[in-house]
Amino acid sequence: MDFADEASSLLIATRRGQLTLMKQDGTMLETSREFQTIHRLAWSDAGNYGLLVPREDQVVLVDRSLQPVWNVSITGRILAIAIAPHGGHLAFSTDSGRVHIVTVDRREIGRIDTPRPIDHLAFLSEEPALIAAAEFGSLSSYTLEGTELWSEKLINNVGDLSVSGCGRRILLAAFNHGIQLCNRSGKQRGSFMVDGIPARVSGATTRTRLAALTLENRVYWLDFEGDLKWAADLSPDPPQHICVGPLGDRLFLATASGRLMQLSWA
Repeated sequence: MDFADEASSLLIATRRGQLTLMKQDGTMLETSREFQTIHRLAWSDAGNYGLLVPREDQVVLVDRSLQPVWNVSITGRILAIAIAPHGGHLAFSTDSGRVHIVTVDRREIGRIDTPRPIDHLAFLSEEPALIAAAEFGSLSSYTLEGTELWSEKLINNVGDLSVSGCGRRILLAAFNHGIQLCNRSGKQRGSFMVDGIPARVSGATTRTRLAALTLENRVYWLDFEGDLKWAADLSPDPPQHICVGPLGDRLFLATASGRLMQLSWA
């Protein structure tokens, strides 16, 4: 699932290929059953375009009505995808160690060859830049044309990436090393430690709240000072995905049974 910060809409996909777009309050907007399965998705903050991986070697761009605009098939396996906040650009990485940056009209404007395959991608909203992380070894930033801006070696594995629109706060779910906090140059500036091994992380656009999901199926809700505000063990119905609202006042949870929950705080 992915949340559109500006449009306040949530895009959800199931492994059986059902794609659903809903309002923040749960009102259904669109549904599509065109795909047999969906491995990954990304939804623009403006809510105008989404990017899907229905097969491991194919990406599909859909519009706000969830209708396909175009698709591209590649040789190899797609590891990560991202779409720019206003939907003008998209990016995807492959297991061959290459990242493609493409415009919404399917024109490739950047191609990046990396030492290791990139597992996580995120666009910034306040400048034309892309953040990329390899599961083993590196965190880097590139222009939309593919020029490297900076690169930092990592001493820990990365299970998930969450980036603020300005890029000043980069959160990494670093498994046994907790949640790592990096600045806009990729330098580590601290960490958040929770009870368990964090595999997923999501942070608010504003510097208010962040959520961590551990391999032990526990969910943690913290502020950026590291103070724990709420925690829960959801082992009976393990969470698969988490997503924090842009203001840090709500948390979306998708579980293994197909249940979608929205938790909110005053």
